[in-house]
Amino acid sequence: MRRLGLLLPLLFPLLWGCTGSQEPPLPALVAAGGEGEVRFYRARDLQGGTALPVTAWSTPDLQDLAYSNALGTLFLLFPDRVEAYPTQGFTENAAPQGTPTLASLPADCAGGYLRLGQRALLAHCPGAGRAFLLALPGLGTPQEADLTGLPLEARLALLPQGVLDLLGYLTREALGYRPPLDPGGTPRWERPLDPLPAQDPFDLRTDGSRLLGLAATFQEVRLYTLQGNDLQSRRVLGDFPGEARLALDPVGGVVVYGRGFQTLEPRDSGHRETFRTYTAGLVGQDAYLYLARGPALEVFDLFPSPPLLLRAVGLGFSPRSLAFIPVE
Repeated sequence: MRRLGLLLPLLFPLLWGCTGSQEPPLPALVAAGGEGEVRFYRARDLQGGTALPVTAWSTPDLQDLAYSNALGTLFLLFPDRVEAYPTQGFTENAAPQGTPTLASLPADCAGGYLRLGQRALLAHCPGAGRAFLLALPGLGTPQEADLTGLPLEARLALLPQGVLDLLGYLTREALGYRPPLDPGGTPRWERPLDPLPAQDPFDLRTDGSRLLGLAATFQEVRLYTLQGNDLQSRRVLGDFPGEARLALDPVGGVVVYGRGFQTLEPRDSGHRETFRTYTAGLVGQDAYLYLARGPALEVFDLFPSPPLLLRAVGLGFSPRSLAFIPVE
């Protein structure tokens, strides 16, 4: 017993490190985009119950934002362009806007969204029925993805495979991937969804090795996970088949949110907060879950099971997208 007592102080840092409960907290900013601006908050302030932004950028007509940790770059999508901002000068006390790299889009991308690959950034403009690939890190001239055969409601993402970024897609009937500029080329793969009534595709994302998609029937929301050629599906969010989205981080975990939320990784929490509707979500590298419902932001520690609600703070505006930016 004495030997076990001596070991416990050494084991606890290993058990709690790299979790939502870690000490000290990971220095980071949370970028919240919506209503024509991007506000930057210290992650540790949000965890502590305060929401005073470090700074705010004026970004009229902002549609979406995405952060690449590998490139240290924040990407902003507007109806007519994509802007890229390096974040090397960001600290917990400053997020200087600087001068962006800019790429014009040859289509109206109002209502569009961004998806990161390893070598390209995808800007999907569903209203125009078009999507564009921007080479990383410099954006360059957009290349139009070939969406032949894909319906307007399809959700898209980029799936890294070797040195390629394949175009992943989720429709009402199928999940698949193919070369973005050559629909008939290889490697390509497609499989029908479960034999259920036609499903509305809500979201499609990748964590680098898997495609994860959400679709719903009148009865349920289903998560489809493709790894290699193995496609699995499961029901999520209980009896609430409303619109849903994914928040994920390769280290932090995977969460489905909409009418309530459900943590799937690192542990299945079951359906939580069933009477709340969340409109933006983020799983940080610090293993905290950030969920926005209108102007309120809730912060959960993902280490306990079920996740522990730490704080609910008022932001003063309603973000549509969130990003986690580690800083020095």
